[in-house]
Amino acid sequence: MSVPPSLTDLSPGTPRPRLSLRTCLAVSLAARLAACAPAPALPDGTGPAAPLHLAAGTPVAYVLDWSWDDATVDGDAHVFTTDRGYTISLETAYLATGRAELVPCADAPSLADAVSTLLISTAHAAHSRAGDSSAVTAPVVEPAHTARPHLLGRAFASGHTYCNVHLLGVPVAAAAADGFTLARESLVLTGHWTAPGSTEPRRLHARINLQDGSLRPLSGWTAFPTDLAPASASVAVVLTRHPTRAFNKLELERLSDTDLAFAVLGNLLQTTEARVATRPATHLR
Repeated sequence: MSVPPSLTDLSPGTPRPRLSLRTCLAVSLAARLAACAPAPALPDGTGPAAPLHLAAGTPVAYVLDWSWDDATVDGDAHVFTTDRGYTISLETAYLATGRAELVPCADAPSLADAVSTLLISTAHAAHSRAGDSSAVTAPVVEPAHTARPHLLGRAFASGHTYCNVHLLGVPVAAAAADGFTLARESLVLTGHWTAPGSTEPRRLHARINLQDGSLRPLSGWTAFPTDLAPASASVAVVLTRHPTRAFNKLELERLSDTDLAFAVLGNLLQTTEARVATRPATHLR
């Protein structure tokens, strides 16, 4: 039986093939069956989160969140002590996030991705690989001190198996929800810090206008965000940043304001926890 040529194989002027009634009915039936087929099963949320198997086209949402761990609140400031004994009183912290993307397990991290950014002289992890369809590019300015979750955006899985997520901080000229505006900056910090053994507070006013990124492992499971409409995504990747950890390993007296902001930006990204949540079974169709 001859097979009609593909429409993409036809040169200009070539007559379009006439398909038989049987062929047309078969194509129509296949399309109807595909539309009625059940959605691919989601991960059951048990065992390791990675490798994460998602069927192509699975809707994925990225939720940005914050944790202040054991910090205390004193007026408008979050107060905490670093691993080097510095007392930090952070009044405001604004972070600009530009992109999040699931990274297939087959794409081994580059040397730049694997290097720690806890020292200011260390190269930070930039994004150098081809993009995945799960990528969301939607720059947003967040006030960390309000500790409110934010939906960065939604995309669709490519059908790969994922082990990591790449998170990118970018300089933007944009305003946060409270009206504070970044002037092509990626991070702005204000407050005070006190050195170990001292009672004299020193002013903290640091800002940076550079980009930085980090490749984070999918480290576990978490609850599906209650304020994210279940119909909008089947899977949520919750990215939790820890400001209290971002000042660890730093000798504050030795850093300029710019160097301090860049180190904190890198540490915020490097200590981000990436956990996965699946849509509750009651909303599956």
